[in-house]
Amino acid sequence: MFNSLIRDAAERFNLGDKAERFIGLLLGLIFDPAQGGFSGLRSRFTQVGLGDLFRSWIGAHVVDNVLQPDQFSAALGDEALASMAAKLGVPKVSISLAGATLLPKLIGLLTRDGEPSTAPAEALALINGAPAPRAQHVAPTSARKADSRPGWLLWLVPLLLLLGGFLLMRSCGKDEAAAPAPTPTPTVTAPSEPEAPAAPVAQANARFDLSNVDGKVTVNGQVASDADKLKLWDALKAAFGETNLSGDIRVDPATLPAGWMDKLIGLLPQLKAKGLKFGFDGDALSIDTSALPEDQRIAVSEQLRKAFGGFQISGLWDRAAAALSGLKAGFSGDDLVGALNLMNVYFDSGSATITRDSLETLDHAAKAIKAAPTGIRIEVGGHTDNTGDAAANLTLSQQRADAVIARLAELGVARETLVGKGYGQDQPIADNASEEGKAKNRRMHFTVLK
Repeated sequence: MFNSLIRDAAERFNLGDKAERFIGLLLGLIFDPAQGGFSGLRSRFTQVGLGDLFRSWIGAHVVDNVLQPDQFSAALGDEALASMAAKLGVPKVSISLAGATLLPKLIGLLTRDGEPSTAPAEALALINGAPAPRAQHVAPTSARKADSRPGWLLWLVPLLLLLGGFLLMRSCGKDEAAAPAPTPTPTVTAPSEPEAPAAPVAQANARFDLSNVDGKVTVNGQVASDADKLKLWDALKAAFGETNLSGDIRVDPATLPAGWMDKLIGLLPQLKAKGLKFGFDGDALSIDTSALPEDQRIAVSEQLRKAFGGFQISGLWDRAAAALSGLKAGFSGDDLVGALNLMNVYFDSGSATITRDSLETLDHAAKAIKAAPTGIRIEVGGHTDNTGDAAANLTLSQQRADAVIARLAELGVARETLVGKGYGQDQPIADNASEEGKAKNRRMHFTVLK
């Protein structure tokens, strides 16, 4: 039932002999009783605004690219991904990539006859670590032993006796012919055992760290090839000067591609602020702007967020982060929403999926809301620009408000303190005639409910 998916995991995503275990772990997440089993998994996708997408997989023959790695991560949670990566000994990015492709296919396969209430036997075997059953080869009918002798054997023996007698009569009176040399028995060589496939090489994330202390720049990292190292090192020399550079960048062919490299090289001339530190580990970016003046902290954070919006980013600093961190003990509800309304929460285009670079922003918001006065209730209002159909925008704005509430609830905010409401395109705060105005109108607005 699952053999083709196991093969995909092994070959397309380089999981090799870990592929069966990976599929077993995915099945374990689908049927985890502690999370409510199949219906619980569907609820988790609904909470992050992916309920319609999940429903589209049920009973379907699912093709690739219907789920993105960041959506897979958002629905299942970073803890589940980290656990799977640790059990298999592979980077989390490998889990996200393989899981985004294979989970929808598993759902489609498991729901051909309706939604399952329990795991089928073959799924249970993989969840418990048993090998997946392989299809058995059945010998063709012609190779099977006959149940009875065919009729022509009844007259074959007499015919052979007559032929033998005829040959014996022809040989009478002649010298005895030399006996023919016996036909050599062919040598049968046992087939050689097929070589076991080489174990897949564990792949590490491409890494890069930079620290600028008074204009002296120290770097270190790891990339996949000498060409990548040379390209990055040349860009660093051009941006900072060779005499200001120190450190090393290792080359390891087992390293995954550096998805950040080209964008970083293009941005380096703007990242010369003294005191700036940042680092990449695969598709995760960490930033430390604490040594920079406030205006520089905000400007550098915005540059990096725009360039690496699809990455998981920590350390971003903006007006909202400054305002939320500056709330004094005993702050009021109005103080709180004043800070919250400085936030920019971003979504994938046309969807209610919160981008990964917005997750830390909501972490800061959740901490502040949890520290708010007891009994406070806050409306989370979703707004869109006027692109597209008004009714669709109204629905989308509601879904985005619900997605923000779901994320805040995951971070420990009591759901009863939050109320989501979608306003669609009906309350613009800027002119929709420009892209800048549209960007301002796509917003979340927080209001204290009296």
